[in-house]
Amino acid sequence: MDMQNALGLSGGQAELVYNSFSFAVAAMGIAFVYFLVSRNRVAPAYRSALTMSAMICGIAAYHYWRIFGNYAAGTWNEGYRYADWLLTVPLLVAELVVVAGLAKDVARKVTPRLVAAALLMVATGYPGETAADGSSARLVWGIISSVFMLYVLYELFAGEVGKALKSQSGAIGKKLNNIRYLLLFTWGVYPIAYILGDEKSWLADALNLSGSDATTAIQVGYTIADVLAKPVYGLVIMSVALARSESEGYKAA
Repeated sequence: MDMQNALGLSGGQAELVYNSFSFAVAAMGIAFVYFLVSRNRVAPAYRSALTMSAMICGIAAYHYWRIFGNYAAGTWNEGYRYADWLLTVPLLVAELVVVAGLAKDVARKVTPRLVAAALLMVATGYPGETAADGSSARLVWGIISSVFMLYVLYELFAGEVGKALKSQSGAIGKKLNNIRYLLLFTWGVYPIAYILGDEKSWLADALNLSGSDATTAIQVGYTIADVLAKPVYGLVIMSVALARSESEGYKAA
């Protein structure tokens, strides 16, 4: 297997990226099965959240399998990541709304806005990702994508979803708060990696990262963030759904 040709890596860098992709395939696949078989542990009102967690991890497992296979064969296609995110990121925000405790009319109003913003965030990021280093197109598309990301974060921290989360106390309130900060942390990795992908950027220059070093950091960083934002995030969503189900008197068969 010639791993050097995939991303211009060799030696320990190539092995590190290879192993991170392999780990992601396993983590996503296991999580997909776990969320599917766990649906009946929560009340019917919250089962759609676990279904979405399973969908997210299933979609990610497929795309990481394609990434892993292509990389092992010595080829590369960044589009697999964006195809994954285009499908999974809207589901991430939608499943949070399911367990957030919003009134039904508020949830029906805010969910389409969040889903649309998440879709546009990913869709506008891809042209920038594929633009030439140092180009104005990369900067413009990056700014546009960031605007949509900031809108989603605004809704989760200060908008109607944020207000609903802040109003809840106890164990459920703490778990919901942890979800928001987990999203904030993991989503924060993506713009950093996006900037590092431009070897002419101020961040790449400040960190003295370029070439294979930057590529390794980006691919491993993306992969870690994806595992945290999908299986781990899904586990926290599930814990909220379980806590709500128990507080409402639901007992699994």
